[in-house]
Amino acid sequence: MDGPDLPIRRSRRQLVEAVRERPFLIVTGETGSGKSTQLPKYLYEAGLAKHGAIGVTQPRRVATVSVAQRVAEEMGCELGALVGYQVRFDDCTSEDTAIRYMTDGCLLRQILTDPLLSKYSVIILDEAHERSLSTDILFGLLKKLFLQEKPEGRRTDMKVVVMSATLEVEKLSEFFGHCSVLHIPGRSYPVKEIFCNLLSPRDVGSSAYVTEAVKVALDVHLNEPEGDILVFLTGQNEIERACDLLFKKAESIDYRYEVHDRAVEGLLILPLYGSMSTDQQKRIFLPAPRGIRKCVVSTNIAATSLTIEGVRYVVDSGFVKQLNHNPRVGLDILEVVPISKSEAKQRAGRAGRTSAGKSFGLYSREFWEQCMPEHTVPEIRRSSLTSVILTLKCLSVHDVIRFPYLDPPEERHILEALKELYQCDAIDRRGQVTRLGEFLVQFPLPPNLSCALIKAASLDCEDLLLPIAAMLSVENVFIRPGDPQKQKEAELQHQELASQVGGCNDFATLLNIFEQCKASKSPSAWCQKYWIHWRAVKSAFSVERQLREITTKLKQLPDFPKETFEGSRTEILRRCLCAGYFINVARRSAARTFCTMDGHGSIVYIHPSSTVSSQSLLIE
Repeated sequence: MDGPDLPIRRSRRQLVEAVRERPFLIVTGETGSGKSTQLPKYLYEAGLAKHGAIGVTQPRRVATVSVAQRVAEEMGCELGALVGYQVRFDDCTSEDTAIRYMTDGCLLRQILTDPLLSKYSVIILDEAHERSLSTDILFGLLKKLFLQEKPEGRRTDMKVVVMSATLEVEKLSEFFGHCSVLHIPGRSYPVKEIFCNLLSPRDVGSSAYVTEAVKVALDVHLNEPEGDILVFLTGQNEIERACDLLFKKAESIDYRYEVHDRAVEGLLILPLYGSMSTDQQKRIFLPAPRGIRKCVVSTNIAATSLTIEGVRYVVDSGFVKQLNHNPRVGLDILEVVPISKSEAKQRAGRAGRTSAGKSFGLYSREFWEQCMPEHTVPEIRRSSLTSVILTLKCLSVHDVIRFPYLDPPEERHILEALKELYQCDAIDRRGQVTRLGEFLVQFPLPPNLSCALIKAASLDCEDLLLPIAAMLSVENVFIRPGDPQKQKEAELQHQELASQVGGCNDFATLLNIFEQCKASKSPSAWCQKYWIHWRAVKSAFSVERQLREITTKLKQLPDFPKETFEGSRTEILRRCLCAGYFINVARRSAARTFCTMDGHGSIVYIHPSSTVSSQSLLIE
């Protein structure tokens, strides 16, 4: 089974031999060289899956599913058989699965029940350059398990391969005991990088880049020879807005006079973001009809995780959405920030996959030099550590400060996580995991949400919290259209759903949507009427069933807590939510501002999308 002619093919024998001979190996190569799809196949065909599966981790859910589908097609098997995938709340594998693609978070959870990863013969950590929180923790655990200590109980040696497009390779090699590095030569073409000078340093914080990106994409379509366009924006709402603008402007183009290349006869506009359905994602990879130019408007996922053939032009907004934890207020804040220089180079490189290309950066050279850092800050240095610290504690890693991190997080962030775990009784004064902590880690949820759910189960009221936990675990269920008239209509319907349960509780609104939709004879029609994402609610139904299974098993344990509380449904819901989210309590300060009650006294605001936002002046 030769497979497609990708750059990695020439290194096949060398790669297989290197994996056989070494416990740890780093493989580098440009995005699109075939690392993600071909290396697991080569190892399988070389017999390295005889004593255990080949596990391949990805930081992103979309890439996990799409790469698994691609490999299953190439190997001529049904997805879920020989090749499968596992992402949170969606396991498409079987006992026969030999190549298992999964998110890095899923592998981290598997280590909780199988610390030696006895089901696997090879673990491949893919997209290591993204430096996701879970991948960084896996680096440390795999080093600790299979390099520093010889694990007892494993029949065969574990092979660990770390794959990356761009990473400080020497630093990683040194971390893994100066392990070998194998580079796959790429097949890239020259890319002309152009500064459009449409954004300057003072535009940080402005959303002007969306309309500017649309203008540049249209300019490319009208004036450049045939070849597909890839536009980088930051998130779903922006992408859908940009696609609407592009569609409206593209409709009025006269192809006889306005388009420079006569071979270009139309524009196919396609969005790409993380919460899209599998079928929608598939359209991205299909070639456009003859004479039609494809324009993909994407998040950062198309920079490294997915390769779209035929792209000759890149339009780079220069921004990305990044999750940053603010320990002072105990909240994760999703911020639009300038990308790093290394990310900008990755984006530009997408234009040179199949032929010489051009990359149009909306920003100026001044913006590049002053606003863009050299490298992206690893997630472990800017995220809440509460969940991973609890996981490490459950794996008997007691000294979490001296754990082997590739880039150690700030000590104060670790101490903040320990304090939060202690406050919710997940660890005791000595830092040992309590029985409640062991219960919490059973749920693939943030600890505060798990805490609220366990409280509800102890009161025999899990039916209240399970739907809420499920709804909070899927994409945003509220449709917010770009068109102002439709937006107003959607807001009225959303307000109606909120007012049915008192109009001042987001959690109760989510519960109401879940229950009404489930009770409806035609759930999709009900969702259409109320401007709710049917696909998201449908996913929530599946998540709720899985969470219910975990809860039922825990409740059967003899030491699971049991409580009684006489009160209304609303009072019980509040009691459960306070058990998990007491750290987030704030009191009225002045006008629409609130003050946290965690000792910091930080000023916070109610988010405009909250049903409580319009009521905030009435809250005492």
